[in-house]
This record gives sequence, C-alpha cells and structure tokens, in this order.
Amino acid sequence: MSIFKDILDNNLSEKSLSSSIKQSTFGELPILVIKHKLCTAAISLQGAHLLFWQPVTESTPVIWLSKKAVFKKGKAIRGGVPVCWPWFGKLGDPMHGFARIVDWNLDSYKEDETGVELILSLTNNPQTASFFSKPFNAWLTIKLGKTCQVTLSCQGDFEATSALHTYFGVDNIDHVVIKGLGDTYQERLATVNEPTVAGQLTINQEVDRIYTNANNVITITDGKRTIQLTNTHSSDIVTWNPWIDKAKSMVDFADEEYQSMVCVETGCINQALKLSATQKTAFGFKIELM
Repeated sequence: MSIFKDILDNNLSEKSLSSSIKQSTFGELPILVIKHKLCTAAISLQGAHLLFWQPVTESTPVIWLSKKAVFKKGKAIRGGVPVCWPWFGKLGDPMHGFARIVDWNLDSYKEDETGVELILSLTNNPQTASFFSKPFNAWLTIKLGKTCQVTLSCQGDFEATSALHTYFGVDNIDHVVIKGLGDTYQERLATVNEPTVAGQLTINQEVDRIYTNANNVITITDGKRTIQLTNTHSSDIVTWNPWIDKAKSMVDFADEEYQSMVCVETGCINQALKLSATQKTAFGFKIELM
C-alpha cells in the first residue's frame, strides 16, 4: 500500500472540518486530509507542509512524498513542499530554517466547486524562540483543485532567504527534461553536469544547483505528462536529485526513489526577502498540467 493511500485512508482521531477537509493524526503529527471532487491532498500542520497533491485526472501524485518520510515532532518531512524559512541551506541552524519543523496554526479554510483554500500562520512563540529571537509573522496560503497554488507571505524587521522546496513526481528520471531555467547557475556539487542545451536540464547524476535567472514559467516533462510551474516574485530556482549513492545514504528516502522524483524549488536566495514589520512580503508558485 502506498503512503498516499495510507494517509488518505487513515481514520485515527478523524475530525471533519468540511465536506472535503478532515483533520487526523499520522504518526506523531496532526494532518489535514483533502478529498475534493477535483483532487486529493494532505497537509501537515507541522511545517504547514503540503505533503502531496494529486488531481483526479492523474494516476500518480504531481507533488510527491517519500514512502520513507518520517512523521515525528521536530523532524523534517521528506517530500511534498517543505517551507525553508527564514534561511535557506546552511545559513543558520537548523539547515533550511525552522519553519518546516515547528507547529503552524490553521487560520481559515473554505471550499467550493473549484477546490479548497487553506491559510496557515506562524508567529514568534516559545517553540520558535530557541531558533530565532526576532519577532515575525508568516502565512502560507494553499489553493488546491485542478491546479496547485502556494504563496508564502511574511513580516518582520530583517532579511530572509527562503524556498518552497517542491518535490515533483515523475514517471522516470531518465526521461525528464526541465526547460526555462536560464543559462546562469551556481553549482553546489564538486562534479559538474553541464547542460547540453542552455536553460534546460536532463539528469543522469546527482544534481544540486541554484539557477539565478530562470524564466517565470518552467516546464517539467517526463514522457508521460508536462507540468507547468509559474513562479511569482522569486529570484532563484533550485534543482535537486540525489541520484544513486546519496539516495542510499538517506534513511528517510528509499534507494530507488531518485528515479521517481525531482525537486524544482521556487526560491529567494541570492536576492533575500527584505521584510517589513508592517507590510507583507510574498512569493510563491502555481502548478498546472499541460
């Protein structure tokens, strides 16, 4: 049985919030489960983490979750859309910020014929104080239906780097072509896999790269479907696949799963978010199937 089905069918402590949204527990974490006529999805309140999203027209999730993902308090979840904030990478401790490992509040939810919309929030509190001392407010808006739209808005008197670390499900990594990435990037690995076509990426080894001048619209094609990723107010696109050796070294990632996923992440890394204490600064993405 797949982890997606396990989450959708889990009835532990189930509470109905609306006809399409239920709250339950999976592992140690509170989970929101969405079963709408247009899609299925799940969100962890820890991290405001969109775990997966699958339109009813698709046989597999478009946003992907590792079958070995860990659902424990204070632990990052492998897959979905981790919210890396208020820093990306090793710019602070923990890596990729604290937002993905602390509890968010569900502020509002609604549904209609076109899908569901949820808004989750995080503000400085005793749980975040051990990681970060400055006051802040952050909101994640998630809209799910035929399309998937995620927007991170934040306030504070500081600069933040961030990424919406999206894992996409693909049929076969050998067939994946990512277009619209632009021709400038920062290579984060010692072994370089130079693109044969500028602005495009095919994957035949480990990839960890930050593209600094990507198009607003990026396409991910795997021979079975084409995913269109439209980015708003982002400065960078991160691409990542662990390939064979690194996949084997990660306890929360199955050895063969590098073949069925690729990360294409909307980010603000080289151009940090310049936050205001009184106005919201936002960036995000929309996913459509072509």
